[in-house]
Amino acid sequence: MTGITLTGVPQTLLLTTRARVEEHQRPDGILKDPKVEEWFQTLSWDERLDTLYTPLTQLGWAVRAHQIDQLVEQFLAARETALVVELGSGLSTRYYRIARQQDAWMELDLPEVINLRRQLDQETDHHRFHSGSILDLSWMHDVPEFPSENILFLGEGVFMYLPTSQVPQLLKEMQERFSGSTLILDVVGGLTQGETAQKLADLGAPLQWFVRNEQDLAKMGLTLTQVLSLIQCNQRYPDRIGIWRWFPWLSRLPALRNSCLIVEAKL
Repeated sequence: MTGITLTGVPQTLLLTTRARVEEHQRPDGILKDPKVEEWFQTLSWDERLDTLYTPLTQLGWAVRAHQIDQLVEQFLAARETALVVELGSGLSTRYYRIARQQDAWMELDLPEVINLRRQLDQETDHHRFHSGSILDLSWMHDVPEFPSENILFLGEGVFMYLPTSQVPQLLKEMQERFSGSTLILDVVGGLTQGETAQKLADLGAPLQWFVRNEQDLAKMGLTLTQVLSLIQCNQRYPDRIGIWRWFPWLSRLPALRNSCLIVEAKL
């Protein structure tokens, strides 16, 4: 056991970590992730998370990770070398799933999360860890020197927890310092603002930033290059979505379509 107790937003990493473990263990799994299976054995599950963990949410988190993996692979394939910076990385094992020898990787998260990672993972010259808040902009000074067009920022499961008033300022600072780089993030709105948001708030991890659709990001100056609806991506696995398989048209309704979007954009 690690001896580190997570609460609030950091605790939510247990949800996504377990989702990847169970996906890895499925014979028909969407992704393979032996590293996260190894790590999860040392963690303690909090039963209060059971209210959020269902077969559908497990699938959604696995699909989200897989879709972002594919976007990252497209980015890397177009460049001989690249830097990937995972913002609010949690216990992401994407580095082990898809990084190439010539790539650099940086994991950024709150001190308690990075302390946990250091117990499970090993930092190297190519795979660096940074302890601090995404809102403490000093992390930008520690980003290794790379041409901006070869830098990819990832914000998987993090931006929705930031105060609404601070998101535009963070994105503006990133645009000014890393103009021409790429950002992949997921954003929430629609039905996510209902029961899911309440359950997370009850756990001390309230969602704060919601969007109506991807145009809210365009209005912040981002140049959108790809947009995926997570619920529409889930429809690709009809055997696992239960009754929803019979109503594919529902995923086109704005409240469902915009409940979680995966967005790739230029800063």
